[in-house]
Amino acid sequence: KQQKRHQPLTIITTSIMAMNNLLRTSATRLWTRHPRLVPVLSSHIPYPPQNRNVQPATTSLRSMATGTRGARGHGWLGKYRAGMGGRHLQGRWHYRDVEELKALNDEVFSMNESLNKADNIPTEAYLELSVGGEAPRRVVIELASAALPKTTENFRLLCQEKGEEGGYESTSVHKIEKTVGLCLGDVVSDDGSGGRCHPKIGTYQNPFSFEDEGFFVSHAGPGIVSMMSPGVHRNDSRFLITTADAAQLDGRFVAFGRVKDGMDVINEIHTGVFTKRGRPTVEIKVVGCGVQ
Repeated sequence: KQQKRHQPLTIITTSIMAMNNLLRTSATRLWTRHPRLVPVLSSHIPYPPQNRNVQPATTSLRSMATGTRGARGHGWLGKYRAGMGGRHLQGRWHYRDVEELKALNDEVFSMNESLNKADNIPTEAYLELSVGGEAPRRVVIELASAALPKTTENFRLLCQEKGEEGGYESTSVHKIEKTVGLCLGDVVSDDGSGGRCHPKIGTYQNPFSFEDEGFFVSHAGPGIVSMMSPGVHRNDSRFLITTADAAQLDGRFVAFGRVKDGMDVINEIHTGVFTKRGRPTVEIKVVGCGVQ
């Protein structure tokens, strides 16, 4: 019974092998008699033809592939042999020209000169920071109002809100990242866990955040003011001020301003305030803010 059960399977296997041999023989004959069929048959014949004078197809599969093993790393082996370091030193930000990026940032901020003076669009804002109840010190921020009008308008409106209306006034610096900068701007819970944009910026579908407007300003060096986005197209009120070159934020956070005056205040807070797991042990308050 077992032999009878396996007999149809044996017949089918034998028939398939015979058909493969027949197709291989026929294709080989066509190969040798009709060279024009070489590009068509090259992907179907598993073995090379007997006639070695026939040239193979001009386009190989490897040249058309985009994810082959040799393409991974973007030539890191050649750079390593040239003395440019291994793969861990050939990342996205290792060979970035910071001076060139700063020059591009200057061009973005110089676009403010093209604004119509009749519109009276402010290009500067300020924050007055108080550390541990001491006298407040002012930090002036230059805004890229021409390049990023929506993001800068949200920041200006939150700076102009007074009292308990949900502005930056009376909020605190909730975190200090020693390798990045100062994090602040949580107008909801004041601990970095939440935030919302100004009601004039939010929409009916998304009243608490707005989309990424553009990554025109690079985080090249200290003093860059950037939105702290918890996700793609999710900008609310939280922002940070960098204290070092933060290349890892390019393309993730929308930078919209830079510190024009008062960078010494930021550096003193960054280096002089003791933190515990990033949280400052001294209360750092925004006692005043506005535009100028």
